[in-house]
Amino acid sequence: MTLLVLSASAVLLSLLGLFLPVRTTKRLVILSLSLGALALLYEWGGPVRFGFYEMDALAASTSFLALLGALWAVGLKRTQRWEYHLLVLYAVLGMHLLASTRHLLVMLIAIEALSLPLYALAAWNRGRGLEAALKYFLLGALAAALFLYGTALHYGATGSFLAGTPGEGKAYLLALGLILVGLGFKVALAPFHFWSPDVYQGSPTPVTLFMATGVKAAAFAALLRVVLPESPALAALGLLIALSVLWGNLAALGQKEAKRLLAYSSIAHAGYMALGLYTGAAQAVAFYLLTYVLATGLAFAILSQVSEDEVPLACLKGLFQKEPVLGLGLSLSALSLLGLPPFPGFWGKYLVFLEAAKAGQYGLLLLALLTSAVSAYYYLALGLSVFQKGEVGITPRRLARGVVLLATFFLLLLGFFPGLVLPALAAGY
Repeated sequence: MTLLVLSASAVLLSLLGLFLPVRTTKRLVILSLSLGALALLYEWGGPVRFGFYEMDALAASTSFLALLGALWAVGLKRTQRWEYHLLVLYAVLGMHLLASTRHLLVMLIAIEALSLPLYALAAWNRGRGLEAALKYFLLGALAAALFLYGTALHYGATGSFLAGTPGEGKAYLLALGLILVGLGFKVALAPFHFWSPDVYQGSPTPVTLFMATGVKAAAFAALLRVVLPESPALAALGLLIALSVLWGNLAALGQKEAKRLLAYSSIAHAGYMALGLYTGAAQAVAFYLLTYVLATGLAFAILSQVSEDEVPLACLKGLFQKEPVLGLGLSLSALSLLGLPPFPGFWGKYLVFLEAAKAGQYGLLLLALLTSAVSAYYYLALGLSVFQKGEVGITPRRLARGVVLLATFFLLLLGFFPGLVLPALAAGY
């Protein structure tokens, strides 16, 4: 039902958008995304299969996060061009399809369906955005080609296009490696992360929010289907995790621009989330994704009210004095990303770190703990900057204040009562 709602809405609004006012198109896109979320809640816990389409608990939870990111991206963006809202709708359709299939060729189609709109959205503001979009496009095309080659090798080695099919031999190992590269690019695992800092910084801030939340949720759903426990790909995954948590945190230490800082932060978080792949703990990864999407989405939602272009940390000074709701929201999101109790980021890290311990990955676990402590430097710099004296030029809309207040409330609620969500995530796993 969710796939039908999103695809029918995208096709219908593509035709109606030529004749409707931009504001009406925006409202209809928001309505379509909301109906898609309601359809997900209706189907939650009960597997729905149709051909290569599989709506299970993993697909439902990650697609819901992608829809949440899309709602933020549409609601917070001011534009006089209706194409923006349709591109977001098409991108989230690709994200839902990527999260809802085990077929590698369908995954490839879904990756392209979500990527092509994002290439256009990254260049929305022209200027620096064109450079960011070009880098994203070229590296994305290379990653897709490697994924396709890996899919062909996977079929040759196993006789199946279904992810998770057991195999053996060098061709099978190479296939898993290439598929891991393609998906590692989407979640920004090092060393396939080089696009993310420039693209996050050059894209409009609501688009960056969408990339940091929806894309990561859908791609991790695909990784959970490809990289199963006892898979030969886990050996290579350990190296990617180590590189991600090291490079993401160390490179973030010297950043003076908020969007670029959060880009390197997202690389580190991709490494932390990947720890849950060792045991195939979909519930732990889904909960981490939920905490990450809430905190990161909240941070970018606030930054979008400061500027849709670059946001130097110096521009955040005085934010709490002028807009207490926004200043406090940004500070709390930074503390959650850091993983301090009682914020939900702590519980997310606790769950995936526990899975790494169950798998006996004590070296990676120790590295993750140490680098998580290092991240305190730049997260506190971001969170405390809003309390410093300064003059911030900002006139947020009433809707933005309401969204920030609601997201902050859910962030605190999830931190104090994580048990409210865990049973729902566990349904169907």
